[in-house]
Amino acid sequence: MSYHFLSQKRAFTLAEVLITLGIIGVVAAMSIPSLINNVRATKLKSQFNKAHAEVQLAFKMMADNESVAPSDYPRLDGGDKTFYKEFIKYFNSGFDCGVAHAGAHISNLPCYPLNKNYRTLDGKTKVNSSWLDDGQIGLMDGTLVLFENYVGNLWLSIDINGYNNPPNQWGVDLFTFQVTDDGLLPMGNAKTTYNDADKYCDPSKSDSLNGITCAEKAVKDPNYFKDLYKNYRK
Repeated sequence: MSYHFLSQKRAFTLAEVLITLGIIGVVAAMSIPSLINNVRATKLKSQFNKAHAEVQLAFKMMADNESVAPSDYPRLDGGDKTFYKEFIKYFNSGFDCGVAHAGAHISNLPCYPLNKNYRTLDGKTKVNSSWLDDGQIGLMDGTLVLFENYVGNLWLSIDINGYNNPPNQWGVDLFTFQVTDDGLLPMGNAKTTYNDADKYCDPSKSDSLNGITCAEKAVKDPNYFKDLYKNYRK
């Protein structure tokens, strides 16, 4: 005599399915923002490294050209802002945005119009456009190089993704460098004018220069952009 045992497959109830979907939804809600921020941080880091390398290469090429001595760069500040006009020669297809002083308007893209604003690292304060008004160079990939030549000091600020792409903040997508006797150094370096990285690269502080020294951190700290999105972004 044989015995046959019938097995029954147990199906999930509607309640169990809904609970499972709810758990998946909670996990997704918790992880997706982190994944998005990691993607953004990776993209910004890549853009920063590319723009920094490109500007440094142009600076080296200009320094190797004996027609203009590096020690004379800060003094190339006639009414036509000679330095930036010399510097643009060392980029492939660099776009000359021209020169306009604070309050003026530059209408040609991809240039920074000057009658609008970048913001500091905390996002609360407007960056004085006089930091960016002594010439601009637009690069093919959308990067902007902006110049300030004041009383023998020469600063270059790099908008790594262009003004048309937010957030347009010092220390996030705008970074400042200074021409020194030791070359083009990131602001925040001990040999630059503003070298207190803790004071001028702190998202918790409201200062008109907050973010100006973040270039030094971005160059030296491989986790700078990751930490930026993890800790700084609201």
